[in-house]
Amino acid sequence: MNRRLLRFTGGYGLSVVISGVISIAVIPAVIIFAGTEAWATIAVAQAVAGFAFVVAVFGWGVTGPTTVAVMDDRERGRFYLDSLLSRLWLCVPILPVAVIIAIPVSRGDPALAAVTVLTGVLAALGGGWFYVGESSPIRFLLLDSLPRNVGTVIGALALMATGDALWFALLQGVGVVAATVLTTWDILRRYPGWTLSLSPRPAFGNLRGHSASVTMSVTSSLYVNVPVILVGIFIPQATASYALAERIVRLALYSTRPIVQVAQGYVPSRDMDIQVFRARRVAWVSLLLGGVGALGYALLGPWAGSILSGGTLSIPLPLAVAMGINLGALLASQLTGFACMNAFGLTKALAVSTIVGAVVGSALMIPLTLLFGVSGLAFGLAAAEVSVLAVQLIVLRPFLRVPRLPRTEAVPGGLPDAGR
Repeated sequence: MNRRLLRFTGGYGLSVVISGVISIAVIPAVIIFAGTEAWATIAVAQAVAGFAFVVAVFGWGVTGPTTVAVMDDRERGRFYLDSLLSRLWLCVPILPVAVIIAIPVSRGDPALAAVTVLTGVLAALGGGWFYVGESSPIRFLLLDSLPRNVGTVIGALALMATGDALWFALLQGVGVVAATVLTTWDILRRYPGWTLSLSPRPAFGNLRGHSASVTMSVTSSLYVNVPVILVGIFIPQATASYALAERIVRLALYSTRPIVQVAQGYVPSRDMDIQVFRARRVAWVSLLLGGVGALGYALLGPWAGSILSGGTLSIPLPLAVAMGINLGALLASQLTGFACMNAFGLTKALAVSTIVGAVVGSALMIPLTLLFGVSGLAFGLAAAEVSVLAVQLIVLRPFLRVPRLPRTEAVPGGLPDAGR
């Protein structure tokens, strides 16, 4: 079981490493060759696209893997095609609205903002989540992750050759479309038995049953993507620096995704004593990881920002401290939430925690922005993420009572067998 777990997470880990390295390399390419104004335009447009993406994907990225994992092979092709058509029809009204919003709030090149939004929303049509459900990390790497990354790399090279960020956005979009075409072809080829219907009625009918996951995702997306939009509206001169600080947080979160995936497979057990013991262990690991992440960002964030921007942008110390707290809370809550709370069936409480975070963030971010500028906004965001973590720990506490130490956990050397 441990060997299978290592192979499973190793495949996804490779995708994370490749995407992470490319994402880090792209940041200085855009800032240095296209300029800080183009970087700010892309960042704000991506924030708008991030919120629209959550609506367009409509929960399949959250519930889809679990559904696919327990589904009979004869039903998988039909399930995927139904979801794709539903997401495609959702993109029809969502795309123009997102573009109309992004162009004025980005305050930059309208074409660049529009293409960036188009690329971000069309990513909702991808089938990467299906490969997670059927435990196909190699297909995920080759058919979903690789085409996207190739598009990003070619786009970055075109940007460096021309100095025009529009080429970067266009070619990145080509990679997204290529990934969708390849994953769809592969899935429908391997799982026949589906029938194609382009009618919107069944497509929208398939949206039933996704309300909880969509509510959680939309709420979380609000205070993840809205801050950079607020900076663009109230403090446009600080947009580029804030976008850089926020992007470093996302890269740090992305780099720890394999840890979350391991924890999600490690905590659940049919033996409740074992599950409690494992959840308690992961909860302590989450707090340690969060503390290290917060301290690391506060100390190294300004240096990393200068390196990634080629010295053209700076991350002030107050902003670094606030974003460090934000990162620490996020690192901890993704483990306590996705690994521990889901194992105990606390999905409704998980949604409540995101709602609490959204309420706190909504109440604090605009006033603190007006009073203290971009650092005030970041502290408001940090307060929201700390609130999410606090709610999760309060809910989890009764479930983490120390059980007797299971014999299977007393065996030294690495992670124990999953016990399932």
